[in-house]
Amino acid sequence: MHRPSPSRLLAAGAALGLALAAGPARADRPTVVVDAPDFRPLPLAVAPFLSAGEPAAAGAAVDLLRRDLALSGLFELLDPRSFLADPGEGLAAGAIAFGRWTDVGADGLVKAQLGRDAAGLTAELRVYDVRAAREVLSRHLSAPDARGLAHAMADEIVRLYTGEPGIFRTRIAAVRTVPEGRQLVVADADGGDLQILLTERALLLMPAWSPDGRSILVTSFRGGGPELWIYRLAERSFRRLPTGHQAMGGAWSPDGTRIAFTSIDGGDTDVWVCRADGSGARRLTTSSALDLSPAWSPDGRRIAFVSDRAGTPQIYVMNADGSEQRRITFQGNYNQTPTWSPRGDLIAFTARDERKVFDLFVVSPETGKIDRLTQDQGRTNEEPSWAPNGRLLVFTSDRSGPPSLIVSDPRGDRQIGLPVGGELATPAWGPLPRD
Repeated sequence: MHRPSPSRLLAAGAALGLALAAGPARADRPTVVVDAPDFRPLPLAVAPFLSAGEPAAAGAAVDLLRRDLALSGLFELLDPRSFLADPGEGLAAGAIAFGRWTDVGADGLVKAQLGRDAAGLTAELRVYDVRAAREVLSRHLSAPDARGLAHAMADEIVRLYTGEPGIFRTRIAAVRTVPEGRQLVVADADGGDLQILLTERALLLMPAWSPDGRSILVTSFRGGGPELWIYRLAERSFRRLPTGHQAMGGAWSPDGTRIAFTSIDGGDTDVWVCRADGSGARRLTTSSALDLSPAWSPDGRRIAFVSDRAGTPQIYVMNADGSEQRRITFQGNYNQTPTWSPRGDLIAFTARDERKVFDLFVVSPETGKIDRLTQDQGRTNEEPSWAPNGRLLVFTSDRSGPPSLIVSDPRGDRQIGLPVGGELATPAWGPLPRD
């Protein structure tokens, strides 16, 4: 039997300071029920922001906010060119001509006024139910710059309409290929504010965030073979995790106390788990097949992994102690890079079809039902990673040239490219910030 190489399977496999002072919000507001069978995006108007001496920041913030809300897939953002209301219309309900907003089809209306204090930019954010002509959200926000302020506003608006946290103050890590070697980079959820954390001549693979967002675990070949290394963002330090094994594809448990990884011993690979400091390594799989690419369930009780024990790489699930290993994919002959949704209902993975094209799929770990997310969109769509709310995922695609980052909903209906330049691989979506 011909086995795919472990390297192919595995390789496929700044916090912002923000102060929030909450104002009252009404419970009787329009809601977006994302899981409803008849879901439709909420028609939302984002009015030009007013400014107390910060016109450039106001313009940048409103543009960024509109892009964030469009990326969420929850809203139908109305074209500002269609607005009928006076651009200088005030924030208070009494100053708003709600009929003009109804005429352009808005159900919700977002307004804000920007200012500045000693710490940076401030915003008075208001959201209105247009048809009821009433305020449903009032917040005072502050952030160092227009980008941070826009992301904070987007998170507040998503929480208002869904009751779930927004993801726009999260970060995405990835590995970028450059002439000097490989770079570990991070960017905002919208692909902006790219930061280079590390440049290595040695191969870097598969970043994975710690649950607290303070560290990124990567596979490095700095020592000649695959090892797990940890980059700590606050210290800008990079150190090896002493597992005692050649190790790849590390993944933190949801509580941050354990790390699952793939140990390589000659031509064999197995899934192991150790403590977060690298001690106490313990083997979970014992078959003579290739067992690799562990991914934790959101409750930390199970681990998805890849095995070719049935002849071809397939997705399996086991308990976190290695017991009750069972196969969950029975379609396709080259399935890899599983990643478990934070909602627990789906596992996204990459599969190669009969044309040698890689595409994305999701499978229910309970029923085995599979749905396809990409098709006829380049030759390689792979390496999915979920947003921390489970409503979006990021992956790499060569549909427009060198592999770049694409964000999709879990059905594959909406796919948006992120403006992160360079040849990118193995993205990892970070956790929600801990305010």
